[in-house]
Amino acid sequence: MAGHWRRLWWVTCLAAALGCSRGKPAGPPAASPGSVGAPASAAASAAPSGPAYRMHEGPPPEQLTVLPAVAEPARPGFTNGPGPEACADCHPDHVEGFRKTGMGRSLYRPGSRPPIEDFDPKKATVKHPETGVLYQAYVDDQGRWWQAEFTADGTYRRAVEVLYVVGSGNHTRSYIGEQEGELVELPLTWYSRRKIWDMSPGYQHRGHMRFDRPIKAECSFCHNGLSPLRDETMAGYQAPFAEGIGCERCHGNGQAHVTARLDGKDPAEGQPDPTIFNPKYETNQRQLEICQQCHLQGETRLLREGQRWDAFDPRTPLGDYMQIFAYAKGGGADFRIASHGERLGMSQCFLKSDGKLTCTTCHDPHLPTSAGKPRYGGCVQCHKPTDCGDAHGAREGDDCARCHMKHGGTSDIPHVSFTDHLIRRKLGDEDAPPKPFALELVDALKPSRTVPMDPVEEKIRLGIAHEEVWRFQSKDYHAPEAQRLLVQGLADRPDYVPGIRALASVLKGLGDIPGALAAYAELEKLHPEGVLHRTDYANLLMQVGDMRRAETVLRRAVAQRPDSRIVAGELANALQHQGKHAEAEQWYAYADRINPQEPITANNRGHNALALGKLDEAKRWFEEAVKRDGANPMGHFNLGTLALRNQDPKGALAHFEKALAVDDQFGQGYRARGRVRAFQGDLKGAREDFERFTRYSPKDPNAWLELARLLARDGDPQKAQVTLREGFHQAGGHPNIRQAMQALQAGQPF
Repeated sequence: MAGHWRRLWWVTCLAAALGCSRGKPAGPPAASPGSVGAPASAAASAAPSGPAYRMHEGPPPEQLTVLPAVAEPARPGFTNGPGPEACADCHPDHVEGFRKTGMGRSLYRPGSRPPIEDFDPKKATVKHPETGVLYQAYVDDQGRWWQAEFTADGTYRRAVEVLYVVGSGNHTRSYIGEQEGELVELPLTWYSRRKIWDMSPGYQHRGHMRFDRPIKAECSFCHNGLSPLRDETMAGYQAPFAEGIGCERCHGNGQAHVTARLDGKDPAEGQPDPTIFNPKYETNQRQLEICQQCHLQGETRLLREGQRWDAFDPRTPLGDYMQIFAYAKGGGADFRIASHGERLGMSQCFLKSDGKLTCTTCHDPHLPTSAGKPRYGGCVQCHKPTDCGDAHGAREGDDCARCHMKHGGTSDIPHVSFTDHLIRRKLGDEDAPPKPFALELVDALKPSRTVPMDPVEEKIRLGIAHEEVWRFQSKDYHAPEAQRLLVQGLADRPDYVPGIRALASVLKGLGDIPGALAAYAELEKLHPEGVLHRTDYANLLMQVGDMRRAETVLRRAVAQRPDSRIVAGELANALQHQGKHAEAEQWYAYADRINPQEPITANNRGHNALALGKLDEAKRWFEEAVKRDGANPMGHFNLGTLALRNQDPKGALAHFEKALAVDDQFGQGYRARGRVRAFQGDLKGAREDFERFTRYSPKDPNAWLELARLLARDGDPQKAQVTLREGFHQAGGHPNIRQAMQALQAGQPF
């Protein structure tokens, strides 16, 4: 009988331990990285005492409202000019020709242009190669375009309407929808050359963002005309939202020009018109910059201080508007879809042209490529047909690019064929040496600056560039360099807010939690109007157990961003951790008003009910989470922890099996199933599960601790010590693993 009660006590402890692992699953399909995670376990021992903080009381949830993705009104003073219709009165050929170019067809409403897509259900349904989740593009009976995500068993389906089409269709068409008041990219893209639907670029891997990938301002900048932004949002805009790139992108706001012409005022004969920007009167370098604003890709881009993504003026030298960071050592055969400027700049033709070779040497921006300048004409300004030799077969009027510029697939976009703008003597010459490993980043636009930048600011911004390459491209070797540059630069300029934000991010990523907290605290003082950094700061505070300070930070954020589900949900998490369950439920309910389909909110409401001992209500919310998102394992996982709470390990095992059937790389699922198997005496099965836990969640210290405990219990302390050493390395020197290694060496339990 005593053994029976010990077993029940162990099951209860197991449920409590697993209940602490309520974060997002290690492997998607999962929610957006910016989404609210379920309340995390508090490391109370690491919680700083700190001073008492006065609560910042924001409005209650019932007084808050949600904004749409494109909200009225526009910020004061925003204007995008008179539009192409006004230009067409005097320049009909230019306007009509431009409308046929890829840029002139960059973004538009679905149905406003002839469809090129095949919406046959068999052809418009794509199975994700890693998760097995199905995606479908379709048009409903009212002519509205949609994209849906669903499981093969038919138990789950979610659809988001297409609001805009991105891309001319020359190569691809991608699609934009709306989620939680912000614009998002949708998972499927139409690839014109192969006439197929497939996952959008960046969606091929397991961890893709599903319906949560924001259309950020820097993305919209090159795919659309300027549109006024809602500050402190990832992808919120104000009306008017542009529909395509227009004349203003290269010529600036033309209102003064139109007004002057309507008033009968013409420029002096033979002189540039001062009321409009005409690149043909500019230097070759400035002409290149007009194209480089979008066709010089680089690794990352930073706006110069005081500039905005929705306020570009081509009269401004590009180096005074932004920095484009590229590797100092380029090369190799691979090229990207928007690397025209970089690759042309590597060409001997460009380097030896003394600045005479520009984009318009070969391209007329007012005409489609097929109807533009003959390529031959640009080359014969320096070369003669006889230079190629009779054996080459060059003839007057030939397309020189056919033999001297590679045409093929890009390294970043599948199913497309583009022209690499690296000009060679002959194709294949450059394919032997691969692109060298590179860490050094340089600002490709530095030579074109007219507004100087002091060395300290330059160092900080270089550090920010390294942080962004680390964060967005998962190139871990950039993180230490980012830290080094940022620490050095901020020592001389401690009030540089973008640098502090980047330093907080990289310190957190490198495991320096006290340093990251200090950086976020400084950011709170220097940037009180900021919102986007506050959920990261609050999550870190909750991680170390400082729930009250996290609540203060989040109340400030929700007062500024009442339309953010993420902020509302995180505030509810902080309240729940403090035992303020009634108010937490109010904020969870408000988060559900913003997005009633979000499974994380349902899971969190279940945990809140569970903390109050309302087991039936908790079960209802966990089942609701499964209903909302059958492609996410967390609902099944939480039902499993609830079954353990109810002393039902067999039922728990069934739920954990379902979670792993949804996502076979869900680390916490293997941890849970391994614990139940160990409890049932299946040590071999438990060991296999814990080994999978370390494989799929190598940075989680619990993975290594679970496996080492099992090995020690099974009589193999030497193997357990090896496991802990490996875990100490993989988990960034986590103190819990260090303590376990010391305990094991001393022959003590851990």
